[in-house]
Amino acid sequence: MFILTLKKSFFDAWDNLGIIIMANLSLLFITVPGLIPVFKLMERHRAAGWFSLASVLVAAVIALGTVSSLMSELADYRRVSWRDIPAAAGRTWLASLGFVFTAGGYIMINSLGISYYSMFNNLFGVAAKALLIWISFGIYLASLWFFAVRNRLSGGFFKSLKKCVLLMIDNTGFSLFSGLVIIPLQLLLWPLTAFAAFGPAGIQLYYNTALRLLMYKYDWLEEHPQAKKRDIPWDELLVDEKERVGTRTLKGMIFPWKE
Repeated sequence: MFILTLKKSFFDAWDNLGIIIMANLSLLFITVPGLIPVFKLMERHRAAGWFSLASVLVAAVIALGTVSSLMSELADYRRVSWRDIPAAAGRTWLASLGFVFTAGGYIMINSLGISYYSMFNNLFGVAAKALLIWISFGIYLASLWFFAVRNRLSGGFFKSLKKCVLLMIDNTGFSLFSGLVIIPLQLLLWPLTAFAAFGPAGIQLYYNTALRLLMYKYDWLEEHPQAKKRDIPWDELLVDEKERVGTRTLKGMIFPWKE
């Protein structure tokens, strides 16, 4: 499934490169111009600077949620256009708002906890800080699923958070490799493509694709409640997806009319 996720998300991104570029540049233009005056403002009015920073981050996450909704459509082999943006924003802005405030609250509490336990110059302090760091790492891996879960699964905000944790635990290897390799690689390649390809839009397309494919597993397990994970017939479940994705040559991707 992992190879098919990479292959499908890459081909979908290539087929919709214009959308990927516009989505990434939109996120960039929403975030960067807002951050530049924020840091200058912090030098004079710290409270106003922090408020402005929070406002920029809220706007960026709402935009990211909108982009993820559009990427979900691409993962389902559907085309998107500028006309789809208002509807995508309408579907996701409230959940995005909840996500940014929940994440911000956790970061503040976790930072206070680490600062507090740093005052303990003993084994207990070291163990407590290590535990908080590991919990934060798990939350990071789970949070990467959030927008894809909101796009593709039913339930309220807190139920979505729970599903993110369950997905991360049930697909630990996939989540670890994605969080430690795929995400940093996408972010590294983003500036190398002049902030056009890969980046946040590519990451959201990747996770929406991954969840689309994982749902074949969960649908099958629901029909076979006594089955174990090793019994999942991945080849059979993904045969249609493999056929739709197909295979391509470099020549065919650049010059499709010559194939």
